Amino acid sequence: MTVGEGVLLGSYGLATGIGAVVALVVWRHRGKTGALPLAGALVGTVIVSGSRFVATAADSYALSVLMERTLYVGIGLSVAAIVVFALVYTGRERYVTPKTIGLLSIEPLLVVILAFTNPATVFFESFEPDPTLATGVGVEWGPAFVAHTLYSYLLLAGTTYLILSFLISSRALYRGQALALLGGTTVPWLANAVHVVGPVTADTTPIGYVLMGGLNAIAIVRYQLIDIVPIARDRVLDTVNEGVFVVDRDDRLVDINPAGRELIGAETTNSLVGTNVETIFASDPALRERFHELTASKEPTRVQLAYDGADYEVRATPITDDRDRHVGWLLLVTDITDRKHRERELRRHNDRLEEFAQVVSHDLRNPLNVASGYVDLARETNDPAHLEEIEQAHDRMETIIEDVLELARTGEPVTDPESVSLEAVATQAWDSVETGEATLTVQRDVHLQADPSRLTRLLENVFRNAVTHGRPDGGFDGESARSHSPIEVTVGPIGEPEADSLEGIFVADDGVGIPESERDRIFDSGVTTGADGTGLGLSIVEQIATDHGWSVAVTDSEDGGARFEFTGLESVSRDQPRDAASQPDPQRP
Repeated sequence: MTVGEGVLLGSYGLATGIGAVVALVVWRHRGKTGALPLAGALVGTVIVSGSRFVATAADSYALSVLMERTLYVGIGLSVAAIVVFALVYTGRERYVTPKTIGLLSIEPLLVVILAFTNPATVFFESFEPDPTLATGVGVEWGPAFVAHTLYSYLLLAGTTYLILSFLISSRALYRGQALALLGGTTVPWLANAVHVVGPVTADTTPIGYVLMGGLNAIAIVRYQLIDIVPIARDRVLDTVNEGVFVVDRDDRLVDINPAGRELIGAETTNSLVGTNVETIFASDPALRERFHELTASKEPTRVQLAYDGADYEVRATPITDDRDRHVGWLLLVTDITDRKHRERELRRHNDRLEEFAQVVSHDLRNPLNVASGYVDLARETNDPAHLEEIEQAHDRMETIIEDVLELARTGEPVTDPESVSLEAVATQAWDSVETGEATLTVQRDVHLQADPSRLTRLLENVFRNAVTHGRPDGGFDGESARSHSPIEVTVGPIGEPEADSLEGIFVADDGVGIPESERDRIFDSGVTTGADGTGLGLSIVEQIATDHGWSVAVTDSEDGGARFEFTGLESVSRDQPRDAASQPDPQRP
């Protein structure tokens, strides 16, 4: 063996050893992104270098010919695998599909078949013993080999382009990796070209593999290739929950992610890119105005706005180029509907806590002071008449405490409503209230979705308000000449009987009514016109209605009294027929 052959043999052996070691290291991290195709490419180089090593070291002509055929297994594997790795590494893994891998596998499999069968000398025109060559085998290549070489060079050139373009556009964190990989990808096929189309008769490809293995080792050890692989921009934008809009200086949309498309109801990105914001939001002048407010300044801006029934926070950040020139805007749109709802709930709970504190500190203190005063008088005078005053003060405190507890039990949304009969629940509520000679009439029964117990408490409070304050001597200033006959209360649905769904329900009385000037505040806690009232009854009514998602309003009844209307009922069925014998008396004393 000559000195030159010894150098080649050492180079082939070194390339085989380095490739095997690096492939083993990468294989141990095969769960990491891109590791598996990189390991496949390195195994391919081991097969090529190993085949050349065996062919050079062997004295058998037949073995050398076999190795000449075997090395194309490694070439096909390494080329296909490095293409897949480049796609994954540069953020184009969406193209790495079973179909793509299948297409990439066709040419290597065909080459292996041709290399071992060589029908009609299509791949190798001839093998001849040649002692002047290191492997001892002279090869004349056929047309299939030429096609294979051009195809492989085309794929490797594309791979080089992908990594080079990534190197140019990547952040500093990845440039060392990309530069090492660029060298590791480019050097082997350039070394192969020197052998195939150049003046060098010995195969110099394994020498390129030595450099490839060294550069891959640098990328792994120095630049943490296996541990830190670039995350594709598309992957980030596609998975982020916020809507991302990129707008240029001319207010044209230049990029948008899937979350952004969903916000504005667009199906594809291509249908929007290049479109002016004025056109996209042509039907919403208010939204266009907010956009211009956001982009009026070149400073980061943040606003909150309502759109299509939801609440959003929009953050606008100016985008500058390498020369610090303003080129556009990055808009991040976050759905804050749940957060705003929680904030409203927190404010509502805080308001209720203030109401409780006021009741405890003021409303309870007054009857307590009264009771204490009469206790002192009873001790001084031994007059038992003062005990009645004390008892009244205690009754007053008990009423306040019951109302406060009732208000505390409200405030949570109704999540599991049931179908309830309006007539049945109204009758039950009426029987629970001291109504004296007042009468209740259920105009027409319907079945509605509600929490039975809470709806009962709502009606109890409305009935109690009507009975207590419906006449001039017990409520708002009204027609003092109105008859002092018993109050008549009517309950019924709002809407036509023939309708498939009803608008709501009402409770009306024939009392003195509620002056229009008082209607805006009657649902406020503490508002009462009676000496014995707590001012919490109608506040509880409004809260229970809110818990159901209903709205409550007060107006005049047909008889001039008060009419409470509850609307926004989610589900109200049509009248349900019942046997006449089972119907309760529609007018109850």
